[in-house]
Amino acid sequence: MDNELTIEGVEFMGNNVRNKLKYCGEGVKINALAKIAKPEVVELADNCRLGDFSFIFGGKGVKIGKHTDFQPHTRIWGGGTCIIGDRVSTGPGTTFLTATYSHEGGKIMVDGMEEGEAEEQGGLCEIGHDVYIGANSVIMPVKVGEGAVIAACSFVTHNLKPWGIYAGNPAKRVGWREKPSDEKLKEIDSRK
Repeated sequence: MDNELTIEGVEFMGNNVRNKLKYCGEGVKINALAKIAKPEVVELADNCRLGDFSFIFGGKGVKIGKHTDFQPHTRIWGGGTCIIGDRVSTGPGTTFLTATYSHEGGKIMVDGMEEGEAEEQGGLCEIGHDVYIGANSVIMPVKVGEGAVIAACSFVTHNLKPWGIYAGNPAKRVGWREKPSDEKLKEIDSRK
């Protein structure tokens, strides 16, 4: 009787995936239960952190900036591209979607269909520097401006202006945020 436990996919989890990444900066922390599929198209900049149960599907490419922090259960999903700036913080359960499906012409909206039965529309999900995203928010393929704050449980379906505060389904601007000083941002960026 073989008592050895084997788990498929551990080569794409935690530090096991580090040498498979397109780029991995200094001080990157990938928790043991974080997983990256298609790591060859994923870039992690200096000092970013991926919490347990984070999942990244590389799609056409993923780039995560310096000092960016993915809390547990943060996901990047879809066949498009995701670019996340420096000093971005995600609450637990945040989802970035980089693709949608076409429903036109009787298309089936499920992965794995025969050629021509389904049509995935890859997109770009772009998050600016210094963005804060509350827990369980969903970000569609849009552009989120620098410094935006997204309240917990928000659904982002359109581009967001820099330094705005957004909440709801769909997310709407409810206020403005003050930008940190350039000196403070330079001080943070100089840390190792």
